[in-house]
Amino acid sequence: MRGSHWFIICIVSFLVLMFAIECRLPKKFVWTPTFSHYDKQPFGCAVFDSLLSASLPMRYSVSGKTFYQLEQEDTVSRRAILVVNNHLALTDVDVNALLKGAERGNKIMLVSNSFTGNLRDTLGFESSYSYFNPIVLRKYAASLLSKDSLHWVGDSTVYPRRIFRFYPQLCSSYFWQDSLSVKVLAEKSISSDEFRYDFGVKFDSLQVDTLCNVPVAMSCSWGKGEIILVSTPLLFTNYGVLDGKNAAYIFRLLSQMGEFPIIRTEGYLEEAAQVQMSPFRYFISQRPLRWALYLTMIAILLFMTFTARRRQRVIPVIHEPENKSMEFTELIGTLYFQKKDHADLVHKKYIYFAEELRREIQVDVEDVADDERSFDRIAQKTGMSAEEVGKFIRAVRPVIYGGQTITAEQMKQFIDKMNEIIDHI
Repeated sequence: MRGSHWFIICIVSFLVLMFAIECRLPKKFVWTPTFSHYDKQPFGCAVFDSLLSASLPMRYSVSGKTFYQLEQEDTVSRRAILVVNNHLALTDVDVNALLKGAERGNKIMLVSNSFTGNLRDTLGFESSYSYFNPIVLRKYAASLLSKDSLHWVGDSTVYPRRIFRFYPQLCSSYFWQDSLSVKVLAEKSISSDEFRYDFGVKFDSLQVDTLCNVPVAMSCSWGKGEIILVSTPLLFTNYGVLDGKNAAYIFRLLSQMGEFPIIRTEGYLEEAAQVQMSPFRYFISQRPLRWALYLTMIAILLFMTFTARRRQRVIPVIHEPENKSMEFTELIGTLYFQKKDHADLVHKKYIYFAEELRREIQVDVEDVADDERSFDRIAQKTGMSAEEVGKFIRAVRPVIYGGQTITAEQMKQFIDKMNEIIDHI
């Protein structure tokens, strides 16, 4: 067997071995929240959406439209809209469309760590902000520290009161409101010092080292509909629905939507989450398309393997480059002959003539103030008289600088004289 065959076998065996090792390696989790419909990592929403689609057939869907687009799409039927994001940035147009939809009977659930000021001012609430750090979460979970408690305080006739326990990093944000029309669904206990730090000096009346209950989920009526605010977006992810008994907390919140069809919109996700929606990722997610992609890659690999042997290439015929200088010269000469611009041709020749003198004998004939020395220098180098040289230079200058018109015969005399001087240097 030839050496090239052994090389190909080794490469193929190495690739097969690496593929087998890669398949057996444990999958690495990415803890960055994306809330994307296509992300199967802990803080994506692929499992969350699939579970709700199975639990609510024909009543749950995912869309990429904004509130304005959804409102323009359907202004008659009533439905529930769910938005899940870490930072919910709504424009005035979005807020107006949201309120308009709620006013005519829609139920809208906004799940986020932070909300824009125009929405807070309209609904009359404040929210604390918390930055999520995956490293801190992993360290906290590894330390086996106690979890925070979320108390369900909604309508006890529907669901009994219950305590749900989550890691503090997943439920650190909360609300404050002073409106009696707001209905609290879930709350948690925090220290008065933390409350004072988050909301400023206007709450200094609270006693030191006391506990106070703050909402983490609440709803307010708006027109014929309802707006539900939730401050724990990381619970509405794959991790949240797979977190054992705590998944009941999410379904209690979603039950506030009633019997309306639920639309979860991704129109406000960051660009990083939209990358998950690439066509290539869709190919991988579908079994027939995935196998088609694998077979294509195997076919390309086989093609490269069997066509890798060296082949004799066709030796190209190299022709000797043609000399186009004479043809170019004739073309330029024809153009000047047709234009009858003899002075311009003398001007171009004079530029070359002056440059040749500067380079060969260091004489600048364009410097009028130094004419006598220049004429003497040219006369010494060419054997001509200084008077003859000076007479020629002074005769050609009006043509060069004054724009004097000359005949073809005069042009030939000027050019011949310049050639004569250059030839005698």
